[in-house]
Amino acid sequence: MAKRLRFDRGVGLKDFRSVVPMQAIAEINAAIDTSPGNASERPHPEAIAEILRRGDAFRQLEETVCADTRAMAARAVPGILRPEPVHVIRCADPVRRRDSHCRHYDSHLLTMLIPLQLAPDCACNGDLLMYRRPRLSVSTLGNVMCKVTHGIHRKLPFEWRKWLTLHDLRRGHCARVPVQLGSVYVFNGFALKHANLDVEIGQRRSLLIHYYDPGHSLGLSELVRRVRGV
Repeated sequence: MAKRLRFDRGVGLKDFRSVVPMQAIAEINAAIDTSPGNASERPHPEAIAEILRRGDAFRQLEETVCADTRAMAARAVPGILRPEPVHVIRCADPVRRRDSHCRHYDSHLLTMLIPLQLAPDCACNGDLLMYRRPRLSVSTLGNVMCKVTHGIHRKLPFEWRKWLTLHDLRRGHCARVPVQLGSVYVFNGFALKHANLDVEIGQRRSLLIHYYDPGHSLGLSELVRRVRGV
């Protein structure tokens, strides 16, 4: 029988300022800069996260938001959560546009976004886009259908995806989220649809940490992560 997840309305994005020291960000970027260009040869995302966890502010924030999510999940999620977090480094530039303008929901109940390097401020600088209407009740079948629909959208030509994103921005269906180095952005990516602009100039780098997969995709999410090498 299909499981249904229900969330409160307080699932919006939260911004925590001055959490990550600039020294830690500089250390991470130096490690990325000295690695080969192939994404598979970059520093391991878990190692990047461990650099952040050396700082008390980040470690305490991670513990707090994880505890809050577990408490929410005890009310909202039938069954057992998968506790293993998924760490991803995203480096976006004018050449690498595969993940740009790809609206989606995450497979996990908690996402932490840590900006590592920003692109110059322009029309498209890789900004996070948050869609305004969260989904507050989700069945397993409905979630799988969303993943299939968004998978089809991801296969559209880049120019089509970009036009659709900019159309949504003009119509007010989503909003840009300007981020700052040193801040950490926390949200329920399972309930909130989101995407990223492409990067026209320079390179934007982020670390994403996803926590607590409720197993609501019939194995589809795990298959997609394997195909992408995440």
